[in-house]
Amino acid sequence: MVLLDDVLASNARIPTSLPPKLVAVFAGATTGIGEATLKAFVKYAVEPRIYLMARSPTSAQRVIEECKTLNPKAEYTTINVDLSFIRETDRACNEIIAKESAVNLLMLSVGEISLDRSRTEEGLHKFLTTTFYTRIRLAQNFLPLLKNASNTSPLARVVNVGGGTKEGKIDTSDLTAIRMPFSHIRPHLTCVKTLALEKLAQQAPTVSFIHDFPGAVLTPLYDDVPGVMGFLIRTVVLLVKVLFGRWICVPIEECGERHVHMATSGKYEPKEGKAAGLPLLEGEMVSRGSDGEVGSGVYSIDWDGEGPKAEAAAALRKQRENGVREVVWNHLDQEFKRIAASVASS
Repeated sequence: MVLLDDVLASNARIPTSLPPKLVAVFAGATTGIGEATLKAFVKYAVEPRIYLMARSPTSAQRVIEECKTLNPKAEYTTINVDLSFIRETDRACNEIIAKESAVNLLMLSVGEISLDRSRTEEGLHKFLTTTFYTRIRLAQNFLPLLKNASNTSPLARVVNVGGGTKEGKIDTSDLTAIRMPFSHIRPHLTCVKTLALEKLAQQAPTVSFIHDFPGAVLTPLYDDVPGVMGFLIRTVVLLVKVLFGRWICVPIEECGERHVHMATSGKYEPKEGKAAGLPLLEGEMVSRGSDGEVGSGVYSIDWDGEGPKAEAAAALRKQRENGVREVVWNHLDQEFKRIAASVASS
């Protein structure tokens, strides 16, 4: 376990050990974990340029005003976008790409809990759109700028907040999870995301990628889940908070600090190159990657900063051996090309 004291000690070195004017893109930071991470990051970073991709201009402006009290010298830009659409995601990415030549950090926490098994206008499973397709598309679109950052800066990293270390069986006959029972979705979705990040890392070995599980963090994530199921989920969350919160829940401020540590620490270095982030603390070691190798560039991380247990590691290994990583990537590639073609013809 990475102790909170070590997290804070590492983060405290950001102002002196990382260069000023880091460029960071946050997708999904107007509430919850993304917001907490953004605020923790600007507290440490020196004159960073922040891009906040958000659907609600009002919510984005509130967060930015609060960030300005933490770091008035940072530069903040809101990119208004509905990230539940790939075509809108591409447009928003192009808006940032037109302004920047490098991106040091891409923070992915966009998404919401939805029990809707229908498809979006673009034909994607609504439940998976922002948590899977959009996030991988964002990483893919910004990959050239992340690679540029790795050549000129000590930091080039993608952090995906999700279910890291919870990887399990993938149903290749239902990659979209449109027919899958809800109880099977988390291990399936977690595994396809980690494998997709591994494919991106093959294209950009000088960039590091993290897929983490944030732990039990009390956020507004479940507030908008409709119907009886939404009521039941909120009731369970409330009971957990009241009965066990102080023992099993990760405080939101700590969660933000831990994500800044994941985003900057040399513990999660890329496979190649020098963009390893902050120097390691005394006694700190580079983590094992999702493939079991130390420093391999893609990391499946639990809330405490450590890697997967044997079961999840075995699930990932089996999927790779069976060629599922390529199946997942081909599926993504086909879907993105299909949507791009429909946009071009409209």
